[in-house]
Amino acid sequence: MKQLIIYCLAFIHLTASVCGQGVGKIPHPTSVHDPAASRELIRQWVKTERILSQEKATWQIEKQQMQDLLDLYQKELKLLDEEISKAGASAQLVDENKERYQTDLKQYREAQQVLADTLARLLPGMKLLIETLPTPLLDELALDRDFLNSPGALAKPRDILKSMIAVLTAAGRFNRSITLAEETREVSVGNKMTVDVLYLGLCRAYYTTASGETAGVGVPQKDGWKWSSSPDLADNIRRTIAVYRKEKQPQLIRLPVKLSSSTQK
Repeated sequence: MKQLIIYCLAFIHLTASVCGQGVGKIPHPTSVHDPAASRELIRQWVKTERILSQEKATWQIEKQQMQDLLDLYQKELKLLDEEISKAGASAQLVDENKERYQTDLKQYREAQQVLADTLARLLPGMKLLIETLPTPLLDELALDRDFLNSPGALAKPRDILKSMIAVLTAAGRFNRSITLAEETREVSVGNKMTVDVLYLGLCRAYYTTASGETAGVGVPQKDGWKWSSSPDLADNIRRTIAVYRKEKQPQLIRLPVKLSSSTQK
C-alpha cells in the first residue's frame, strides 16, 4: 500500500510538471523530457493495478471461504441446539418414567404386603384342611405340605400361594373321582395288614383285604380320617373293588353312606 501511494504521488508530480509548462513555468529537466522515467512510471503503475486486481480476486476467494465456514458453523450450532433440546426433552421423559416406576413400585409393595397379610390369615386354616386329607392325597402333596408347615413359609408369600393353589386343585380333583389305593393299616393292636382302600371322593372310604378277613369304613374328621371295622361289609366291598377294576360286570352293591347336613338322613 505504501508503494502504491508513492507511485500515485509521482504520477501527480508528473502531471503537475506538464501542466506547469503550459503556464510558463520551467519544467524539471528529467520530469517531462526523460522518456525512460515516464516508461518506468507507467510500468510501475500497471504493476500496481495488477497487484490490486490480484489482491481483490484473492479477497473475494477468501471472503467466500469465510462465508462457507460461517455457514458451516451456523449449521453446527443449529444441530447442537437441537441436540440440547432433545437432551432436555429426554431428561424430562426420564423424570416422568422414574416417577411412574416409583409409583408402580410403591403399589406393588403395597399389594405384596396385602397378599402376605391375607396368606398369614389363611395359612392356619389351610394346615387344618391338609390334616383332613386322605393318605394318597397327602403323599401326592408331600412337598407342598412340608413347605406350608415350615417356620419360614410366611417369608415367601408367592410360594405359599402356589402351594395353597396346588393343595386346593389336587383336593378338588380327588373329591370328584373314585380312587383305589393300597395302604398298610393297623387292623388290631400290633397287627398291621395291607388293605385295598376305595375312596369316594373326600367323603367316604371302604377298605378290605384280598381274603376278606377284615373290612371297614373310613370317614374324614378334623384331625384326620377315622376308620371303623365292619367285617360284615367285606364281601360287598370286595365286589365293589372288583367292579372298579373291571374284573366283574357292573352291578348294584349296597354300601353304607351317611350324608351330613343341617338335617341328617
